[in-house]
Amino acid sequence: MIELGYAFWERGFEVVPFEFAALCRGELDPWLDRELPALVVGHIAAVRRALEIAKCAPPELPDFPEGLRPWLGRPLSRSTLGEVRRRLEVEPEAFPLHVKPALDNRLFQGTLVSAFRDLIPLAAIDPAAEVLVQGPVEFVSEWRAYVQAGEILRVCNYKGDPLLFPDRAVLEAGLGAFEAAPAAYGADWGVTRTGQTLLVEVNDAYALGNYGLHGHEMAGFMEARWRELTQRGGSSP
Repeated sequence: MIELGYAFWERGFEVVPFEFAALCRGELDPWLDRELPALVVGHIAAVRRALEIAKCAPPELPDFPEGLRPWLGRPLSRSTLGEVRRRLEVEPEAFPLHVKPALDNRLFQGTLVSAFRDLIPLAAIDPAAEVLVQGPVEFVSEWRAYVQAGEILRVCNYKGDPLLFPDRAVLEAGLGAFEAAPAAYGADWGVTRTGQTLLVEVNDAYALGNYGLHGHEMAGFMEARWRELTQRGGSSP
């Protein structure tokens, strides 16, 4: 975080640390409620709150954009948590399935559901909560492609075998198919045991970790998306 702050300073920003509670109390309002809102770097809730104060539309980037669906390599459907529970009771042979929130990723972390015990940690969540249900895929290596202005900055390994690189042609084909792409985003790709390269998911630039960008690259990456989001009316691919 220190390196990132220094990188923003080198780009001409005045770097001012803040606490989420201060943001919620309105102490940052003077920097956000203006024509060019101050750039806010923080966890997802902090950035979304800052955009609300700046009167900008919250970002809505789907985990699985329509143009990238051909690279999923597994069935994907939308359901509710209650329906998943019911289906597990009446159709256990259809499992395991991977379940994650469809609208609010803060509800719970994506979970592979194989048996009733896997749903116990989710017992307090509203059964009407919408979820995305995917067929299971075993990835032996996972990589994040950082994309800015339609170009891949870097591709960084974050899980599994670091020597098993994804297929370049697949990454470039997916990049070209994402017609409504934001100014900056991350696309996660996985390599299966059989060597197939498939899309894991897509993440907005403001909401992802840094697995290998240099500080100056990450700063420019985040600034590009913030500037797009803070255009009056926002940007919602």
